[in-house]
Amino acid sequence: MSDDQDPERGERHLAALPQADGPLVDVTLPDGQHLFAVVKSRRREPDGWWYYLQIHLPSQGSDRGRLLVLPAPVDFRVPAALCEPIDGQPYDQVPTERPGVTPAWKVEEPVSFGPERGPARIVHRGDCRAARDLTRPATTEQARAVLTREDAAPCPTCRPDRPLRTAA
Repeated sequence: MSDDQDPERGERHLAALPQADGPLVDVTLPDGQHLFAVVKSRRREPDGWWYYLQIHLPSQGSDRGRLLVLPAPVDFRVPAALCEPIDGQPYDQVPTERPGVTPAWKVEEPVSFGPERGPARIVHRGDCRAARDLTRPATTEQARAVLTREDAAPCPTCRPDRPLRTAA
């Protein structure tokens, strides 16, 4: 049993939660193991709620011939029944998708191939069709927070950083 578990009740102590860019849930894996994952969004499907989650695993990278250990994001979906909420996590900020409803904003996480790198995240208006890679719905607060990051940029097509123009 690890140091973060109560030996009498088998419960985890949640005081030492890892830093994350969203609320965490305790996910039960098919073999019964548990891990913490970041809730990126949730979607209502005909058979119930499904959560879009992300974890970071170690991955190999290099810099000038020197091997590095870099975090590699891994995205996956699970039914809500496999996710246990954690007290104190801000689930009210989780983008929620319902079929037929367009989100106010979308955050794209582009997939880069080759040495040329662009922004790690691109913010789009909810109805923008310019997104090409993994895109998640976002609240206004989340879109603003992403745009303050050094590794993020507004979409050059829909320009979410500019006010909408209204017809006169």
